[in-house]
Amino acid sequence: MKPSKPFTLPRGKIDPDEEDHDASAIAFKAPLPKASDTTIDPSTDFIPNPTSKIGRRQWKDDNADPWQFNAWDNVEWNEEQQKFAEDATMKQAANPVPDEMKVKFNEAPADFWDTFYATRKDTFFKDRAWLRNEFPILEQAVKPDFGPIRIAELGCGPGNTAFPILAANENPDLFLYALDYSSKAVELVKNNSLYDPKQCLGAVWDMSSSDIPQEIPAHSLDVVIMIFCFSALHPKEWSQTVRNLWKMLKPGGALLFRDYGRYDLAQLRMKGSRFLEDNLYVRGDGTRVYFFDKDELAEIICQDLKEDTSSEFPPIEVTELSQTESGFTLQQPACKFEEVKLVVDRRLLLNRARKLKMYRIWLQGEFRKPIL
Repeated sequence: MKPSKPFTLPRGKIDPDEEDHDASAIAFKAPLPKASDTTIDPSTDFIPNPTSKIGRRQWKDDNADPWQFNAWDNVEWNEEQQKFAEDATMKQAANPVPDEMKVKFNEAPADFWDTFYATRKDTFFKDRAWLRNEFPILEQAVKPDFGPIRIAELGCGPGNTAFPILAANENPDLFLYALDYSSKAVELVKNNSLYDPKQCLGAVWDMSSSDIPQEIPAHSLDVVIMIFCFSALHPKEWSQTVRNLWKMLKPGGALLFRDYGRYDLAQLRMKGSRFLEDNLYVRGDGTRVYFFDKDELAEIICQDLKEDTSSEFPPIEVTELSQTESGFTLQQPACKFEEVKLVVDRRLLLNRARKLKMYRIWLQGEFRKPIL
């Protein structure tokens, strides 16, 4: 009797001609939507930003040639495409990662990222200079007369967000923390020629830890940046992460966010035995990824934190008197983030040479810690 083979994650690239694979079919074979499907409601779906690239190229003319550009914004799916995506994720759920392997992926996720960065170094991700267009505070902060500002990037990787900010910086009072739970990633940050301890501090820290990093004083940050890193967490780690964000940010501080949206191409192309639990998957390299729904994400980030009365919350200096039938009572402001904006960035990417259609879905938002 032959010994059973150890479980390994399936690998392989996306094959646009693989008709029997639903994830590929919806990504590459789905029909182009009508122009009317791209209309959005600016009051609810999109808050204009003079420098933002989101929503700039919308398909307004059914008679136009969609292949004249390689990307279109705010492209909504029709009912057939939506059902196709739902069916694809149901099939993924029917072929999950074996239980004994789930433990491996969830117990030490940083180990897989260490392996990733040990192999890929700093060559895999592109620098994100475009972030200053999407989040104006990052463009303003680097100006010489802006004044003191402290920024932290969580899940910094090799510094693809941190170093474009530092490269453009003319503000002598700007300081940036680059944090990641992968020691290999932080090592790459510190070895970068742009790394200057007078302007930047790289440190190993898991954002879901029981407390904030010792390098950062409580309630001291003006901005926290989270770009494609929250999705690497297990859902059980979300709440503690939000509490850490609250503790690090000063009142009025901003959380800048971008991550994967529900039914993004990256989700639908997941093959067999990648499914960990609803909308949570493991990639071929062992790293995890979650795909968020807009309302779900808003609820996670803006959850009420006032139940925690530990020292991680500063004394409340402002209270309000509220009259009840029995007299006046002190009302404490809610301890939760405020949603400034949250956008579903739906992008249709076209490979004009191969006539391939790829539907990307990301969530981009800004949240603020209220001034109590």
